[in-house]
Amino acid sequence: MRVLFERLAKYASSQSDQVAIQGTNASGDCLILTYEALWERIRALSEALLALDAHMIGLAGDNSVSWVLIDLAAAYAGISIVPIPPFFTADQQQHVLETARIDWVIGSLHPDVALSHASVTTLAGLPCHARDVGALPALPPAVKVTFTSGSTGSPKGVVLSAATLESVSVSLASTVSTTAVPSRHLVVLPLSTLLENITGVYVPLLLGVTTVIPSSNDLGLIGSSQLNLNQLMSGLIRYRPQSLVLTPALLRAVIHLGEQHPGAVADLKHVAVGGAKVAPALLRAASRLGLSVFEGYGLSECGSVVSLNTIDHYCVGSVGKPLPHNRVFLAPDGEIMVTGATFSGYLDRDFTPHQGAVATGDIGEFDDDGFLYVKGRKKNQLITAFGRNIHPEWIEAEAMAYPALTNLVVIGEGKEYLTGIIGTESLGNTRQQLMQLNHQLPDYAQIRALIFTAPFHQQPHLITANGRPKRDVFCQQFGDAT
Repeated sequence: MRVLFERLAKYASSQSDQVAIQGTNASGDCLILTYEALWERIRALSEALLALDAHMIGLAGDNSVSWVLIDLAAAYAGISIVPIPPFFTADQQQHVLETARIDWVIGSLHPDVALSHASVTTLAGLPCHARDVGALPALPPAVKVTFTSGSTGSPKGVVLSAATLESVSVSLASTVSTTAVPSRHLVVLPLSTLLENITGVYVPLLLGVTTVIPSSNDLGLIGSSQLNLNQLMSGLIRYRPQSLVLTPALLRAVIHLGEQHPGAVADLKHVAVGGAKVAPALLRAASRLGLSVFEGYGLSECGSVVSLNTIDHYCVGSVGKPLPHNRVFLAPDGEIMVTGATFSGYLDRDFTPHQGAVATGDIGEFDDDGFLYVKGRKKNQLITAFGRNIHPEWIEAEAMAYPALTNLVVIGEGKEYLTGIIGTESLGNTRQQLMQLNHQLPDYAQIRALIFTAPFHQQPHLITANGRPKRDVFCQQFGDAT
């Protein structure tokens, strides 16, 4: 992270009074740090972290300025760190602690997670707990291990070097700096997710702009997949951000707020969206509000962001062109492959080094202008009784444009028709909106049957910790009804 800290040192001198970070600290109080103050805090905290003689720090808790200070100080000190998502269950958090052999926990974990020792000190207002661990895994120096929640209950650790994180961050900052740079970024997604960690902290600091970091509750975000719209609107009006990074579900919420209360989004200049396919109808709705929304694509194994639409290179329906820090090509079966700044390997009981290209598991294609299109997950592809290959993510993304269909999962492997499973507490105008959705889909991709069930977040066995459907479980539970 050499470039990042060189920039911070430069900004601390050249724009010392410019606000770098503002938001809530660990105690919930407002904290504003200029670039000069931030640089001083990072260096002081790095010395304190080195004094702990920590080998692997687990950084826990909700979004806060305190969280960011520890993250930056650990990087500056060259200490490996593991962000622990607050939306993980107690068992998942315990799995992270044991798998990464974390010897210091900074922050607060789920109350059911047992720690070896009581808090022995505090740093940046966060409690620090020592842990008894065995032999440490043979990892490269100064890494970040990001645990992703897949289709199983046990998250897997993706090991990323400081060089990879910096390559991705610098690439993004360079891409954004070719246009009008937003001066105020609002952190919405959990900082424990790699996407917001990079785009909400490293990239704004590289650009010398301000990042606003409220707590998740302050923005109405509950867990990984629940949202209070009124609180989100209040947050947008209060903080008046110029840039956001969102998931498609949050983009739909912001568009809805903008349609009802245009002032809530009046200052937004740049909205990046990723994590799942975005319906073109959502992008058109954003455009009508005057919002510049740029769809991108990435995964943790590739340092989060692989490709991104920009003002200069933009094509609706695509995920943009590959960024300069990597090279993207397609395998013979259409699978997206990535080389360049990628992960060092997976951390399970031991560390397994990775070599060669990353096989993303996603099916894609390029157009003649070099824009990348993601068709869906290779393993999720459905083959109907008529032999048609269908990626359910495509249909589910199109459904995101319809409020009554936002909690939709499509099944139909080997069947003559597709079935939509909808998690809702109210039928409302679901069937009418389904007719509208079907009208824009080809006949073979239209949903012919519906199954209604309770909202998915009330049935946690159906979804991963970050809200993605466990498709095999959906098929097991609802397949006999189709």
